[in-house]
Amino acid sequence: MPVSLLELIGDINPGQTVLVFGAGASVPSGAPSVADLVQDISQEFRIESGGLNLREISGLAEQKRSRQDVISIVRKRFSGLRAKGSILNLPLYGWKSIFTTNYDEIVEDAYKRAGRSIKVFSSNFDFTVQSDPNAAKLFKIHGTIDKDVVDGSLSRIIITDGDYDLTEEYREVLYDRLKADISPGVRVLIIGQSLADQDLRDVIQRSIAINQKMHNQGRIGLLLYERDENRAQLLESRGVRVAYGGLDDFIAALALKAQDHAPAQSRSGDLLDSQVVLRPGTKSIDDELKPEQANASAVFNGWPANYSDISGGLTFDRVVAGEITEYYSDSEKFVAVLLGASGVGKTTAARQVLLKLRGRGYDCWEHKGEHPLNERAWVEIAKRLKIQSKMGALLIDDAHTHLYEVNELVDRLASEGCTNFKLIFTSTRSHWGPRVKTPTMFSMGSEFYISQLSSKEIDNLLTLVETVPELRSLVESGFGGFSRYERRRRLIDRCEADMFVCMKNIFASEKYDDIILREYGTLSVDNQDIYRYVAAMEYAGIRVHRQLVMRILGLQANAISALLSGLADIITEYDVNPREGVYGWRVRHNVIAGIVAKYKFYDLDKLIELFGRVIDHISPTFDIEIRTIRELCNIESGLSVIPDKSVQNQLLRRMMSIAPGERVPRHRLIRNLIDLGEFEKAESEIRIFEKDFGKEAPTARYRILLMIARATETPGLAQEDRMVILQQARELASGAVVRYETNKYVLGAYCELGIETFKLTGSHEVFDEAMKLLKRAESRVGDPDVTKMVVRYQRRISGQSVVDRDSTGLSGGK
Repeated sequence: MPVSLLELIGDINPGQTVLVFGAGASVPSGAPSVADLVQDISQEFRIESGGLNLREISGLAEQKRSRQDVISIVRKRFSGLRAKGSILNLPLYGWKSIFTTNYDEIVEDAYKRAGRSIKVFSSNFDFTVQSDPNAAKLFKIHGTIDKDVVDGSLSRIIITDGDYDLTEEYREVLYDRLKADISPGVRVLIIGQSLADQDLRDVIQRSIAINQKMHNQGRIGLLLYERDENRAQLLESRGVRVAYGGLDDFIAALALKAQDHAPAQSRSGDLLDSQVVLRPGTKSIDDELKPEQANASAVFNGWPANYSDISGGLTFDRVVAGEITEYYSDSEKFVAVLLGASGVGKTTAARQVLLKLRGRGYDCWEHKGEHPLNERAWVEIAKRLKIQSKMGALLIDDAHTHLYEVNELVDRLASEGCTNFKLIFTSTRSHWGPRVKTPTMFSMGSEFYISQLSSKEIDNLLTLVETVPELRSLVESGFGGFSRYERRRRLIDRCEADMFVCMKNIFASEKYDDIILREYGTLSVDNQDIYRYVAAMEYAGIRVHRQLVMRILGLQANAISALLSGLADIITEYDVNPREGVYGWRVRHNVIAGIVAKYKFYDLDKLIELFGRVIDHISPTFDIEIRTIRELCNIESGLSVIPDKSVQNQLLRRMMSIAPGERVPRHRLIRNLIDLGEFEKAESEIRIFEKDFGKEAPTARYRILLMIARATETPGLAQEDRMVILQQARELASGAVVRYETNKYVLGAYCELGIETFKLTGSHEVFDEAMKLLKRAESRVGDPDVTKMVVRYQRRISGQSVVDRDSTGLSGGK
C-alpha cells in the first residue's frame, strides 16, 4: 500500500538520488499538462481529440498543416514560464542527476536564478566535454522547448511518433546513463502528475527494468499528484514505493529533514575557496605533501613520483627542473613547455619545479588531466594573486589534450597582465608540435626538452640508489655488484643515458618484456582479460575507467573489488568523479601498457575488434568517454595504427553516430576520404559539417586540399580543366587566409596549392603569394613549427624547379 511522503524520503541523500520529473513537477510553475496540450492542438487544428494521446494528435496536426504550426501552438503554452515556489529550492541540493520528460525550461531557470551551474542535454549534439565538472546534469528525454529543427536547430522537440523514431538512439543513451547512475545505495525518485501519462509510465517501466538488471541495487520511489490505487498497487508489487503529493510537498518535507542542506562555503584562506568549480579537477600541492605517502616502489615500477616522493628524497634532481625555475625568476614570461617522450620523467621533473617554486613562496597547483580545464576560473585565481602581490604556478600534464583551453588561458593571462601566475605544460613533441598554438604561447613562453640523462643526472641517480635504503634494497644484484665506475659506464654506454632504460638496468638485468609477460602469466584468466584490455586501451590513448571496462567485459559491480584485489600493483583505480561514479583505471606505466598491448593484441583484427567494442560501449553522457572518442582519433595512436583508411572510416562513422557534436572524428573522416580519392563523399561531409557547425579553419583547409586532389588526381581531365579547378582553389584559399591569417595548416594548404600550380603551369605566382603569407605568420606567431614549414616548402619548390629544368634540358652539362 502507498507510504507517507516522510517514509518515502526517510533516508534520502540528494548526492545519491536521481530525480526523474514527469509533467507534475512543472505544473506548479504554470506549465501545461499533457491534456492541456492535446486540447490546444485539437482546437487549433480542428481534430477530434477523443482517445488520442499527444503523439498521435501532434502527428495528425503536422500532416494536416506543418510542423512549424504544431511547434508554434505548443510554444505558446510555454511562453513566459518561470520557476515558481518550491522548485526554486531544487538547486540547493547536490542531486546525482536529473532526468525530465518535460519540454519546459523551469529547472534551468531555477538553477540560473540560484547562480548554480547546470548542463542541459536535449539532443545527441550535446554529448561533448563539459567545462564545469561541478555542474548539475539535466537530461531532457523529450528535447527542450526552445530548440527544434523548424528553427534550423540540431535538437528536436520529441512530440510525434516520427520524432520518437528519429531520436531513439538519443533516448537509449540517456537510459544507459540512468543505468550507470543506479549503483549501490542510489535512490531513483520519480515525480509526476498521473499514471495516465503514457510518457511517465514509460519512464517508470524503464527504471524498473534497469533496476532489475542491476540486481536491485537501487531503490525506486514514485511521488504522484493524482491518486491511482490500482496502478499504484501493480507498481508496488514490482518493488516501487509509492506516495501521494506534489513537488511542493516533497521539497518542503526535504527542507524540514535537512536544514543544513546548503552550508556556506568556508573561507580558509585557500584561493580555491573563491573558485570551487576547480576543486574536483585540481591538486593543491600543500595537500599533497604527506610523508606517509612517500613510496620507493613508484620509482621501481615506473610511476611518476608524487610530491611526497620528491620531498622525501626518493628522486634525483633533473637539470631541466632547475632551468625552468630560474627561467621563471629571471623573466616576465610565464609559460614553460616541457617536451619529451613517454617514460623520460617529464611529470616528475615538472613536479620538482612546483616544489622548488613552493619553496620560494608560490601557491602551487596541478590540474588533474581527467577533468576539463576551466580556464576562466584559473584567470580569476591569477587576478586574485596579482591583487595580493603573490605568485602562483599551475602544472598541466599532457597539455595537448586541453589545447583549446590552454590557448585561451595563456591569452587571457597575458591580456590581464598576470605574469605572476606561472604555467608549466608537459607533452610529447609528436603531440605538441603539429597542433595550432596561440602566438602568445611563444611570445610569453619557452620550450624545454628532456630526453637523455646528463652526466650530472647519472651521478645523482647512482648516489640516490646507493644512499636511500628503500631504493638500495630494490636494486638487482647483478647491477649492484659492479663498482660505481662500472655502473656509470654501463648506464652511459649500454643505455645511452635514456631515463627509462637506465631505470630498467638498475632494477632488473633481465629483458623487461619477459618480466611483464611472466607477471601476466601468473594471473587468473579473468584478471588476464582485464589486464590486457586495460593495457591496450590505455596505450591507444583511451580514457579507461571502471564503468567502461564493466560494459566491455560484461563485469558485475559486486565483482570489481575482488578483481582489483587480484590486480594489486598492476592496475590502480583512482577518483575521477565519485559523484557520478567514475573511477579511472591505469596500468602502472604507459611503457608497460605498450608491452602488454604488443603481445596480446598483436593481430590487427584483434585491435580493430577492440576499438569497435570500445566505440559500441561508449556512453557519451560522461566527459571521460567523450575524451576517449577524441583520443581514438589521435594522429599518433588510436585508429592511426590501422593502415586501411576504409576500416578507419567505418569506426569514425560509428563515433559520429554516438556523438555527432564532436568535431574531431568528422575532421578525420574528411581527411581520409580525400586521401582515398572519394572526392564526392568528402565534399558531402564538408557540406554537412558546415551546416551543423558553420565554417571554420579545418574545413577551409580540407576544401583547398580537396580541390587540389580533384585537379591532380582525377583521371581523364584536360589540362585546361585542371587549371580551372586550381584557379578556383586559389580563390578559395585567398578568402580562407584572410579569415585564418595565422593558421599554419590553412597557410600550408595554400603552399601545397602553389606547388601543384607550379607543376602544372610553371608559374611561381601562387606559391610566392602563399609563401609571403606564411613568412608573415612566422614573424607574428613565433611558432618554430611554422619556421620548419617555410624551410620545407622552399626545399620542395626548389626541387620541383630542378626537375623542371632537367626536363627541358636547361640544367647544364654537355
